[in-house]
Amino acid sequence: MYKRVFILLIFVCLSTSLLNAAELFHETDHNNNLRLGNDYIVIVVNKDENALGRFAIETTGGAPFQDNDNNKPLVYGRPKPWTSYSTIWLNDKYYVFGGETGRRAGNNGNYGQVISGPKIEDDSIKTVTKFNDDLLVEQTLQIVKSSTTGLYDSAQIKYRIENISQEDHKVGLRVVLDTMLGQNDGAPFRIGKDAVTTDKQYYKKQLPQFWQAFDSLSNPTVTSQGTFIGSGVTTPDQVKFADWGSMADGVWDFDFNPGEDFTRKGEYEIDSAAALYWVPEVLAAGETRSYITNYGLGGITIVPGLLSLGITSPAEVILDTPDKKIPIIAYVENTSEITAKNVKISIQLPPSLQVDNMIKNIGDLDSGEITQIVWDVVPSGYDIPVETVYTVKVEADNTDSNQVKRNINFVGPPNLEINVKLEEELKVENGKLTPNPFTIVTELYNSGGSPLYDTSLELLLPPGLILAPKENVRKYPGDILAAEKFNIKWKVEALNIDGKLPIALDIKALHGYQQVKTYEDLILPQLDTVLYFSVQDEGEIEDGDYINIDIYGENLYELELIDLLINYDSNGLKPVYVSRGTIFLKGDKYLPWTRADLSKEGKIRINQLIPTEVSRGTIATMHFKVLDSDKVKLVWNDSSEFIGKREDMYIEFKDLNN
Repeated sequence: MYKRVFILLIFVCLSTSLLNAAELFHETDHNNNLRLGNDYIVIVVNKDENALGRFAIETTGGAPFQDNDNNKPLVYGRPKPWTSYSTIWLNDKYYVFGGETGRRAGNNGNYGQVISGPKIEDDSIKTVTKFNDDLLVEQTLQIVKSSTTGLYDSAQIKYRIENISQEDHKVGLRVVLDTMLGQNDGAPFRIGKDAVTTDKQYYKKQLPQFWQAFDSLSNPTVTSQGTFIGSGVTTPDQVKFADWGSMADGVWDFDFNPGEDFTRKGEYEIDSAAALYWVPEVLAAGETRSYITNYGLGGITIVPGLLSLGITSPAEVILDTPDKKIPIIAYVENTSEITAKNVKISIQLPPSLQVDNMIKNIGDLDSGEITQIVWDVVPSGYDIPVETVYTVKVEADNTDSNQVKRNINFVGPPNLEINVKLEEELKVENGKLTPNPFTIVTELYNSGGSPLYDTSLELLLPPGLILAPKENVRKYPGDILAAEKFNIKWKVEALNIDGKLPIALDIKALHGYQQVKTYEDLILPQLDTVLYFSVQDEGEIEDGDYINIDIYGENLYELELIDLLINYDSNGLKPVYVSRGTIFLKGDKYLPWTRADLSKEGKIRINQLIPTEVSRGTIATMHFKVLDSDKVKLVWNDSSEFIGKREDMYIEFKDLNN
């Protein structure tokens, strides 16, 4: 007996170390389904217009070292997913996510418009549906670690709902999963102490961390698991288990009869399903909310015997509170042909873990009967070994005993380190900041021991800085794993501003995580007023040509009066006239303009009041005839004067040849 336990535990360790990093693949199959998978499971998404975006989940290789769970459905969907679907509650109306369908599941619901996907993006399958002009709903499906196997063999099902309107809306969500274990559609849902085979409802306070389903403990084909509570999910407010037909016919409420078996409504086959509800709550204008659940393979360490024994618990526990409850569940199946008498089950814990009532009496167990026991174990403090082993033993008066060991790994909470910097060096050229827009880079590093889930960042800018066109104020890096680095970039534009400017980041994640990071080292170089010459339609200049040369100004908003003297070579240029520039035009009206003085050969004088609230533009356009193309030269006379709002105002003059 003990040799068999030892070998099984070695297999579990090998499977964790060798297969944890299963590589993803994605493809479109011959049924026009988009598939994203690895060595364990595959997510299948319908790409047809009929039921566009609906999904199924299947095994590929399934659990390591278990051949009879390969290529089996976990959520029904062959040849095309359509039976599982999700419903958005929007102001007392029910909208089905994705494309319309004429089939039974959700055909009597309202529908929106699929505006994007399904498509592969960031190792996930994303589909976006728009409902009226009120909501954008993004469905994201990706493969994540199971809480009990520690392997990437679960599908994360996420809906991010954004209120894109100017009004508040009441929003909720229902997700229906048409669960299936290979060919078995009637295996009990094992929820805490319950083995559920009839319509049953659970409220939030009644939900365990996870539920499992399997057809046999001594020889299981597929073991599935859904996660209700955990760092990577949002706990539903209500869960109903019932037959699929009733859920298909009712897009929110349905024909629910506690105690009635899972026979499909209107038919004669057992067909179980689960409906997860997040009750409607107000979603403010511009606000975003995420709903997340996981479903995939479950991890049970099993030792067969006359009393077959299986135990499960989280493979990894985040040690963030000293009173954290850790569920340990034991399943016992009597595989003998006799009734096992006076069955009792006990747990042996290391000093770092504590529990009340270590021994539980089951009583008599009939042949073929399966029962389950739950312990809520609590750490004895924060100083817990990284790897902890416990043992569960089952005994009876008239049959052999059995025992099994299992590990729990303890890790620390996430710790997000944030660094903000500029991607480019900022310079000033001809009075303009360059580049502008520029790039702000946020470097994220999770130095903690566990992931930070559903992370989002909002960039908070001071007056004078705005987001570049098509840039989004909030970015969604999603899950940031332990030791993972992530860079988020924003394109930002400066509006005639310089100096030291503070910016801030509002970082949010699942379960109320929030951190505000202030960055005060953003320095925009000073933008002095610049006047320079610019030749219109510049090309090869020949003798006898007429050319137009603009006097262009940058950062004019503090300039009030100019008295400009410009020298030109009278052997090369002959002035014709000087016209007002664009800063003296306001809509269709001309602003006051004083004629330029051309009376002195080789000199042009422009004396003007500068219009208020002008940042940049041409002050004047000088029209010349070219006498000698080798002597086209303009320079500023040192006698040029100006008056500005600041006593220390400075103007940089650039000659034509500079």
